Amino acid sequence: MDVFVYTFLLLASALFFGHLAIRFKQPQIVGEIIGGIIVGPVMLLILPGIFVPEGHAILRFFSHEEASSLMKALIDFSGVFLMLGAGLEINLSDLVHAGKNSTLTAVFGVITPFTIGYFSALHILHLSFAASLYIATSVSITAVALSVATLIQIGKLNTKAGMTIVGAAVVDDIIGIIMLSILTSITATGTLPNAKMLIKVFIVPVLFVGLSIWLAPLFGSLIFKKVEKLSINERLSLILLWVFIFSMLAYISGLHVIIGAFIGGLTIRSFLRKAESDAIERWIWGFFAPLFFAWTGFAVVFSKEAFGLPLLIIVVVAFVGKIVGGGFGAFISGIPIKQSFVVGIGMNARAAVELIVANIALMQGIINRDIYSTIVFMAMISALATPILLKKFAEKYI
Repeated sequence: MDVFVYTFLLLASALFFGHLAIRFKQPQIVGEIIGGIIVGPVMLLILPGIFVPEGHAILRFFSHEEASSLMKALIDFSGVFLMLGAGLEINLSDLVHAGKNSTLTAVFGVITPFTIGYFSALHILHLSFAASLYIATSVSITAVALSVATLIQIGKLNTKAGMTIVGAAVVDDIIGIIMLSILTSITATGTLPNAKMLIKVFIVPVLFVGLSIWLAPLFGSLIFKKVEKLSINERLSLILLWVFIFSMLAYISGLHVIIGAFIGGLTIRSFLRKAESDAIERWIWGFFAPLFFAWTGFAVVFSKEAFGLPLLIIVVVAFVGKIVGGGFGAFISGIPIKQSFVVGIGMNARAAVELIVANIALMQGIINRDIYSTIVFMAMISALATPILLKKFAEKYI
């Protein structure tokens, strides 16, 4: 029963505040995130002691800690379907042609914030070597789902800048896996992982992405030609199986499941009938996407200790590092400067893997609760600001 209550609260708040955001000419995603914040941390602030007694059972329905174990699978599914929708929107050949742009964008979009983040944490915040590495990593990783959804909603995904952002997200995820491998090795053993391990961590995801893009259309052509006479319901089930296979293969390869879902959608796009695409997209934008973004807001933790100089420094480093680094990478790859700026903004989205990085550092005692809270707030500010900035400048420059 609790899962239904959490889902109802998240979906209702996302629907209401998402519609309100549209009325104020803001991205729907921003309203959905705010809806999650309202029904989660805000309610936990105003309900106890005023409307209900402290510790009342009803408070669990507004608690992320209570909901996380129950909702994890559904939120994972929501992320998978959201990136499936992105894959269905994109032409595979256009994405392949954006490979150079995407790679340079991702590389500079990681190196720049990582370098600035490391030295800022070490010399300004006076954190330890290990803590500085975790801070640097947390500001370097992109959560592309926010940017992709914004680009889809404003009709800018199938542009050169849009393709670059999406392609860079795939490369960014591979880099993120390598960075996490190095961090966990340092934490566990005090030494860097050996070259053999790093090569394996790099090669396996690259092979998965490359072979999937090359071979999946061939297999898809053979399979879907043989099932032309199946009913639409049967074909939809087959489509979902196809996507789940790629999600599982991505996970086995060390990538996030949403990257597999994106590749699954990308490689199956040309075999779908319009009615099938429409049915999938109605579920994505009517249920899974609002739930996913409301959960992003719901997961925020308010803490007075989080406000102050560390928050200001980490937010500035995160924004400047990603926008300048990603934008510079796009520019030297041949994208005009104004569009490169938009690409940099698109790479600035957070609220995913960096929270996992921060949680690992907290659990290991590498950072304290105050620094952890600043990373959470950085992710929240980025999650709210990026769709607004992306909509404003994408509509102006691309």
